[in-house]
Amino acid sequence: MRREYQEEEVLARRKAVYIGIDVHKEKWHVTARSAGEEVFHGSMLSEYQSLRKFLERFKGCKIKVAYEAGPCGFGLYDKLNSDGIETIVAPPSLIPVESGNKVKTDKRDSRKLAKLLESNMLKKVYVLSEEDRANRELLRTRRQLIEHRSDVMRQIKSKLLFHGIKSPFPQRQSWTQRYVKWLRKLHFEHEVVRVSFNTLLDLYEYLGSQAMRISKEVIALSQSDKYSGKIKLLRSVPGIGLLIGMELLVELADIERFKTADEIASFMGLTPSEYSTGQYVRQGRITRCGNTRARVCLVESSWHLIVKDPCLRAKYMKLKYRRGAKRAIIAIARNLIIRIRRILLNNEPYVVAVTAP
Repeated sequence: MRREYQEEEVLARRKAVYIGIDVHKEKWHVTARSAGEEVFHGSMLSEYQSLRKFLERFKGCKIKVAYEAGPCGFGLYDKLNSDGIETIVAPPSLIPVESGNKVKTDKRDSRKLAKLLESNMLKKVYVLSEEDRANRELLRTRRQLIEHRSDVMRQIKSKLLFHGIKSPFPQRQSWTQRYVKWLRKLHFEHEVVRVSFNTLLDLYEYLGSQAMRISKEVIALSQSDKYSGKIKLLRSVPGIGLLIGMELLVELADIERFKTADEIASFMGLTPSEYSTGQYVRQGRITRCGNTRARVCLVESSWHLIVKDPCLRAKYMKLKYRRGAKRAIIAIARNLIIRIRRILLNNEPYVVAVTAP
C-alpha cells in the first residue's frame, strides 16, 4: 500500500492536487486527487499536525483544499490559510447532489468534495476574520439567551393554564416586575408543584440577567472605532435600535462584498423561489436559504418602519391588500436591506419621505 502510494505521489509531483476533507470531531476522512486520478484516500485523527504532515508529501505541488461548513467552525480554514494553502469552505446546501444516490458516508463525502473541487464546481462561503467571528458570537449568544428565555416564558404560561390560574394583568403588561412578583406569590396545593414552578421563574430571571450582561458588552462594542460610525448610520433608520443594528452589522460584516442589491437580498433569504418551464413562470415563497438571524432582525424592524415612514406604509398597505400581510412585510424587509446597503456604502443616514406618493 505504501509503495502504491509512492508511485501515485510521483505522478502527482509538481501538479495541482485537490483535497477533499470530511471534517468530524474524532476523525477526518481525506481524499486527494491529481490529473483526474485519486492518489490518496484514507482517514486520520482530527488534529492539524496529522494533516500538515500528510500535506508535506505533496511538497512542490499546488494544493487546494475543500471541506464543508459545519459545527467544527473555521479553525481548520485559519490554519491552512496561515500555511499558504488555498482553502474553500463549502456550504452544504449548495453542494451538487446526484439524483437517485441514497448512500451517504464520510468516505464518499470526502471523495465527492475532491471531485467537485477538481471540477471547479464548489461554491464557497464568505469566511469572516477571527475578530469578526468573535463579535458575531457575542451577538448570537445574546439572541440565544433571549430565545431561551421566551421558551421559559411560554412554559410558565402553560403551567398557569394547566392549573386554571388566570392573570389579573392585561396582556400588554405581562412580564413586568409586578407580574413576576405576583407569580412568586401564587399558592399551589402541592409543594412539588410550587418547587417546579419557582424553578422556572428562577431560570427566567437568570436568563434575563445574563442577557442584560451581554447587552452591556454589546453596547461597549458599538462604541469602538470599528462600529461607532456604522451604528450611528443604522440608527437613523426608524425601527433599528442599537442592539438590532449591531446584530445586522456583525452578520453582514463587510458590506462591500455584496456587489448588487440582489446579492444582499439573496444573502438574507429574501429572494422569491421560482419554478418556470416553457411559457409558465411561477414564483413562490422566499427561499429562506440565507442568514436567518439577520432576516428576523429585518422583519422586526420593518414592522416599526412602516409606522414611521409614510412611503413604505403606503407600499405595505397596497401589497397587503393584494398578497396578504406576511408577504407585504417581507417585501418591506427586502426593500429595507437594499436601502441599508446603500446607506453603508454611501455613508449617508436614512431619510424619511415627508409625504407618501
